[in-house]
Amino acid sequence: MYSIHSTIVSTMLSVFLLAGNASAASRPQTDDATAKLAAAAPPMNAMALEKLYAGRTWKWKTGGGFFSADRYQFAAWTREGAAWSYGEGRWYATNGGKLCLQALWSNRMGGSGAVTCFLHREKDGVIYQKPSLGGSWYVFRHNPAQKDDEALKLVKGDRVSKEVSRLKDIRR
Repeated sequence: MYSIHSTIVSTMLSVFLLAGNASAASRPQTDDATAKLAAAAPPMNAMALEKLYAGRTWKWKTGGGFFSADRYQFAAWTREGAAWSYGEGRWYATNGGKLCLQALWSNRMGGSGAVTCFLHREKDGVIYQKPSLGGSWYVFRHNPAQKDDEALKLVKGDRVSKEVSRLKDIRR
């Protein structure tokens, strides 16, 4: 399973984090049965995705990302050892089940823009997610929720902006 963090970090950091090696969280297991269930589930609509993400921070092992309900602003940070980066931009959802993040990611060495998207499907309260480019389908939220569901890492409120501001000050 790819988490949003894994995909964002692997995409953006591999492009421009020259300050050191940063690795994403380990990829949870997926299987053919999960892929078949996801294929049979309809895509989530934009309203459902906005309800799931808006006004919440996705807590990651090495940082987090905040999906603002205010003009769909997105802010995130990540750190592994001495290597850090932060991203600022926008997020949007489509009726085809796609959630996209368009952000400028910066670190001590500079910055680079990137768009990262994830696909979402839901059936009987179970949400499936996968990166739009590559990756495999995994259960994002079970019904009922299970303690290791990625969806439980979405917490209300902005828990990243203070750290993003601090990292921006370091970069100046």
